[in-house]
Parts: sequence; structure tokens; C-alpha cells
Amino acid sequence: MNHKGSCLCKKMQYETGELSTELDHCHCTFCQKSHGAAFGTYAKVMDENSFKWISGGDDVGRYQSSSHSARLFCNACGSSLVAEIDGGKMMAITVATLDDKLDVDKAFHMFASSKVDWFEIGENETVYEEYPPYLSNFEATE
Repeated sequence: MNHKGSCLCKKMQYETGELSTELDHCHCTFCQKSHGAAFGTYAKVMDENSFKWISGGDDVGRYQSSSHSARLFCNACGSSLVAEIDGGKMMAITVATLDDKLDVDKAFHMFASSKVDWFEIGENETVYEEYPPYLSNFEATE
């Protein structure tokens, strides 16, 4: 299924193919600062080649937040849109920017070691102190 999403001001619009139905709630300090929230929530793009900008792609902001991860955002309104991992070999969209429905099977919390004190993760939720197993080849930066 194709999904469409956009930023707050609608300047940046994207389309992507299938997304993971398992969400990542990332509590790293980079996500906290980037989203201005306790964590960022992402869905992995199952085929990186399916992601494309419908509008605004020539003006996308890019911040290299670590040696292996870049954050793509709207230069006009600042909305965080995509995490590009390992030079684009893996991509994850920020779920809150979707303009359509995503059926979700489950979610997990990563970088729980960096979570803010005022947010509590439920006792029955899946938690990783740093990266989950599928990202374990990367060194944690913060």
C-alpha cells in the first residue's frame, strides 16, 4: 500500500510504498530535541526506492545527526519528516506526518536509557536500552 505524508505547512509532500506495521518510539536525545517531545515515532520504509518527494524535495533540509543518520525536515516550517540511515540504505518516516492511516501491529521503545524522567514506559512494552537488534551494527552516539 502506498502512503502519503506532508509537513505542517504542506510545502513538503512525500509518497512511499509499504511501511512497517511495527513502530519505533525513539527516546534518544537527538529525537527529543528534533521533535520537541519525549520521543520520535517512526515507521520503517520497507523499500527505500519507493520513497519520493511529491513536492518540495528540492528544498528539503538535512541535518547529519550522527555518522550514520541524517534527519530530513522542511526548511519552511521545520517539521521533521524522515530519518535517513546508513546513507539512505534504510529510511524511516515520522509517523505523525502521514496524511493517511497506518495499521499498526505493535511498537517498541529504543534508547530508553536516554528517556526523559517525566515519561513512563508501560511495564508490558518492549524496551531496548539502545538500538533494537535490527540496528545493532551501529554504535550508539547519544
